[in-house]
Amino acid sequence: MQRDFKGVWIPKEIWLDEELSWMEKLFLTEIDSLVTNGECFATNDYFAKFFKLSKERAARIISSLAKKEFIEIKLVYKEGTKQIK
Repeated sequence: MQRDFKGVWIPKEIWLDEELSWMEKLFLTEIDSLVTNGECFATNDYFAKFFKLSKERAARIISSLAKKEFIEIKLVYKEGTKQIK
């Protein structure tokens, strides 16, 4: 995945948010580093490999962030199928 990576910076609103787990804070930071034109197209598989977690654990963290309204999930399907890209 291509990105303009210059290091890690966590906004104080995320760093001090007691509602977020440390892993959720790390996910938000990684998502922010991958954003292009306001969107991030990384998959659960990408996050699982990056953070060395199971795909299921990565999916739970992403779902938790969406439930807490830190991110919005948009599923992209393979053309003509119900299979997620």
